[in-house]
Amino acid sequence: CKIYSQCEAFKKVDDCLQIGITSGGGGCSIDDVLSDYCPTNIEGQNGQCDTNNEKISAGFIWLLITFEDICEGQCSDNENEKYAEYAILWLNYKLNQNSEDGINTLNDFYTKYIEKNTHYNQKISKANDNKTYKNIIDKKKNLMNMDINDIFRFYDAFESLCSMYNELGDENPNCGKCSQKADEFVNKYDKLNEDPNITGNNSYKKILTTLFDDYGNLKKKCDDDPSSDFPTLSPIKTTQSFEDASSGSSITSKLIPALLIFAIPLFLGIAYKTIYKRKSKKNKEENESSYMIRRE
Repeated sequence: CKIYSQCEAFKKVDDCLQIGITSGGGGCSIDDVLSDYCPTNIEGQNGQCDTNNEKISAGFIWLLITFEDICEGQCSDNENEKYAEYAILWLNYKLNQNSEDGINTLNDFYTKYIEKNTHYNQKISKANDNKTYKNIIDKKKNLMNMDINDIFRFYDAFESLCSMYNELGDENPNCGKCSQKADEFVNKYDKLNEDPNITGNNSYKKILTTLFDDYGNLKKKCDDDPSSDFPTLSPIKTTQSFEDASSGSSITSKLIPALLIFAIPLFLGIAYKTIYKRKSKKNKEENESSYMIRRE
């Protein structure tokens, strides 16, 4: 199960980059792994991550490379995009825990610490084309422009989902114990789904859909286990996005004047004919009345 391996990767890098460890400058069980993705030094050799932000950026690139190893070059574009979304959620989560140098958005961090990293721009070794990790993340650059605080709740929900996958395991799954944690995830999902600021934002809604699908896959894996009791998720609510609303307003603003151009002459024409008929009728009645008086 690919997402199980993915959740294991998140757990591994989180164990390494606990804020108490990074801020204290202590050791880490996978420090050697992360150091491979630290910024290169002046001599062009792999450098040392001296700051928390450098360690976080190295962890982000390590996740992307690990996900590609999980895929073995066979993941679809949709799967690659899903992994990119989750990696960005993790990046946001770590920056919420520990941000330096006045970083306010993911895009600020991305531009300063990730975009020019040598490993990030290398061709993916197992890919059949010349795709790089940057190519994958570029498809999700819209998430980079969101405020760091806006996306935090998504990672909280994802963490609950991963907790279930880790409980389930890849072999000999314990569906009964796993389903006991489902209510926590469903509660977090429902709060996101009830928020019109979430369901009305296309980028947020895409992440919500990914969470919905991965929960469904987990639930399906335990369908035949009588000990499991997974609640069903509510369908994702449909809310008109700001972009759609703006587009609709724009169309309306253009349509109304156009309709008026045709409607006003038509209205005036009908009004003219009505007034003319009434006037003609009145003149006719007056003429007939005058004629009758003269006869008398």
